[in-house]
Formats: sequence, C-alpha cells, structure tokens
Amino acid sequence: MARKRRSRLEIIVDILQVLSKGCKKPTHIAMEANLAYDRMAKIIKALAERGFVTNKGSEICITPEGLRFLEAYSQWKWLLDTLGI
Repeated sequence: MARKRRSRLEIIVDILQVLSKGCKKPTHIAMEANLAYDRMAKIIKALAERGFVTNKGSEICITPEGLRFLEAYSQWKWLLDTLGI
C-alpha cells in the first residue's frame, strides 16, 4: 500500500524534531527525516532565513524560535486530533 505524501509543514516538523535532539550534519538530517538531500537543503535554507535553525560550523542546530514553533505545532496538532478534525 502506498504511503501518504507528507505536506511541507509535516516535513518541516520532521526536520525540526530531528534537530530538537541535537545539532546534526546535513546528511544526517536528510537520512533521519527521510528526505532527498537537495529538498532538505532548500527547506533548511528557508528555516534559517526565518530564524528557526542556525549553522554552527558543519552542523545545523535548532534555535529557541524553532523550538517554540515545534511546541506550538504539537499543541495545535493535539487539539485538532482531540476534536477529530
């Protein structure tokens, strides 16, 4: 059975969840988030422009703003799931 495609938001959340466990090299992020490297790189660039992630040498780290976004997303997802939406 085919797997449902993830939305861009779900991919962003997956990347941020990977980074919430600690700073990672880009190739490790792509593997853990199950993404092609080039697609992951574009999303990381967009997240960096918005202040959700930052580069620390050869690794990428989540920022406090990224952690706040992840927490807010989790709360909204829980609420929507609870309401059955």
